[in-house]
Amino acid sequence: MQHLQAAYEQMYGDCQRTLTEISYDHANERRLCISDEKYLDFDCVAQKYFSGKNSPATVDMLAFGDEHVLLIEFKAGKNVKIEKQQLQFKLLASILLYERVVGTIMNLDAKKLVSTRFVYIVVFYPKNCPSSSIRTKGIQNHLDKAKVRFGIDKYKGSFLEEAFTPECGNEFKRLLQRFGVKIQIE
Repeated sequence: MQHLQAAYEQMYGDCQRTLTEISYDHANERRLCISDEKYLDFDCVAQKYFSGKNSPATVDMLAFGDEHVLLIEFKAGKNVKIEKQQLQFKLLASILLYERVVGTIMNLDAKKLVSTRFVYIVVFYPKNCPSSSIRTKGIQNHLDKAKVRFGIDKYKGSFLEEAFTPECGNEFKRLLQRFGVKIQIE
């Protein structure tokens, strides 16, 4: 993965942003994470790849782990059906864009390209994405740790190896570290 990361950074180095910048939700005027670590702003990659014309909605951040490509979206809005669908479309558009960019900057054979192990992470703001209020807080906390929100887990086994919906903070940090991504969150 290091060679892919180096190739991406060489081609799109000006798309590197801090986690604080990438996780900022302009619509809700909220930062989800605070960190000076730099990653690829995948929206910027899409804008440059498509020369600003009709670029698809993509995930916010691309990170390379030891053996995985992490597609990361930051979500501060409400958990509504339309946004669930947008998150799923962003995933698919991001995988396609990732593969097109890799095909442009590296000479990978198709077998290597389709064997990419993708992980989709949607980091959310819990106050805007509550679950059922009927359950007690203790039960809800347990269930929140076990479930994947926004319906993104339906792609596990086909396009994704894993899907997660952590809050920003220690849960997100542990998740990135689990896949070999360097992270420092304030």
